Amino acid sequence: MKHSNFHLNKWFLDFIGDNGETMIFYSAKLSWKGFSVHYASWINYHPENKVSVKSHFLNVNLPETKDNLITWNDDKYNISGSWECLEAPIYARIFESDEGYLDWKCLQPASRVQLKIKDRILQGKGYVEQLIITTLPWHIPMNELRWGRFHSDKDTLVWIELRAELQQQWLWLNGERIMKSRIEDDRISSAEKAFSLKLERNVILESEKKIFHVVQKLLRYLPGFNQLMPSKFLMADSYKWLSKGELKRDHHIFQGMAIHEWVNFNVKAP
Repeated sequence: MKHSNFHLNKWFLDFIGDNGETMIFYSAKLSWKGFSVHYASWINYHPENKVSVKSHFLNVNLPETKDNLITWNDDKYNISGSWECLEAPIYARIFESDEGYLDWKCLQPASRVQLKIKDRILQGKGYVEQLIITTLPWHIPMNELRWGRFHSDKDTLVWIELRAELQQQWLWLNGERIMKSRIEDDRISSAEKAFSLKLERNVILESEKKIFHVVQKLLRYLPGFNQLMPSKFLMADSYKWLSKGELKRDHHIFQGMAIHEWVNFNVKAP
């Protein structure tokens, strides 16, 4: 078996407060050919302010898990938080080859969250997932990637879709795997289970060539890393939204909030 000498442990933790304030935290460790680097990022949206994004590479802590509780703190930004699991975890192996694999661990499809940011105490709902990647990510066949999560008072919906020559989907409604569905940027639906989720894409949380910008910062710690990447992967466009969602199911309509994204790897090099 070949090995890529690549290992990424990447955490995604989010929070949506009752007032609409939304935060996304990334915490990751990347190892490659004997080099290692940690990375943390904080996306913060408040309805009265614009989106702000901060990141750093020093003194990064990875989340800790104990029973049904996940805790994480960042000393640089004076943030500490706890995510208490409200639903059973979901796991999937998204990709596997002789070089390695991509494991997706949705540890908390729905969470009760408490954050302390300096002197502020915030409470709301959230979500936690962990990615373990041991193959070079651009070896995973995908021209487009869609991912998202939706919460209402009654339902939780989580989805992933990879589009290449073949289309692969993973979608769960309240912990049940749905095998046939339609996943778009503004709508998720299943004729088989008779539900439809409309996504308004009200707020853009990210809209940039995120991979390119992160890799540019990584080069200080992983020299030459960008030379391995095909341009379509390096220059991919990434969009992440905060959406009001309307789920129609069983002749009822449920309102909730979603965080979801689209990554386009079909961008042509300039």
